[in-house]
Amino acid sequence: MSLQPARPRWPLVTLRVTAVLVALLALAQPFLAGGFLQGIYPLLDAHMMAAMILSTGVLLSVIAALLVWRLGGGPSVIALRYTILFVLCVAQISLGFSRVLILHIPLGVGVFVMAEKFATDVFRLKPGAEPAAAAATESAEPTEPAEARA
Repeated sequence: MSLQPARPRWPLVTLRVTAVLVALLALAQPFLAGGFLQGIYPLLDAHMMAAMILSTGVLLSVIAALLVWRLGGGPSVIALRYTILFVLCVAQISLGFSRVLILHIPLGVGVFVMAEKFATDVFRLKPGAEPAAAAATESAEPTEPAEARA
């Protein structure tokens, strides 16, 4: 029996909600940009607004990840990852406003991949699990029986 109080679950739930929001907004961005390129010009404004909302969602994810780390006992690496994603989103918006498409489009692909990967990582977190134990189980490879190695 542990004498430590139970860790709150709400920070992890908050992080999961913001992670899904970020992942869905990142998924919508290529469709909005593609619609603009197809000739539906109002979608460029929608692309811009979605980028602003996406960046706000990433900032909320940073805050939620910090709460998961400090209050929920989760790993700190999630807050670091979302912080990096936030910096990349700010750079992405700046490049988009400057019309530097040679960097804007590949960086957008990277933002999309990161957002989707981070969302799956957040849903793999076990509430109340020790961060070192969770990392050990993720990196552990199945071992072969002794007879198979001989």
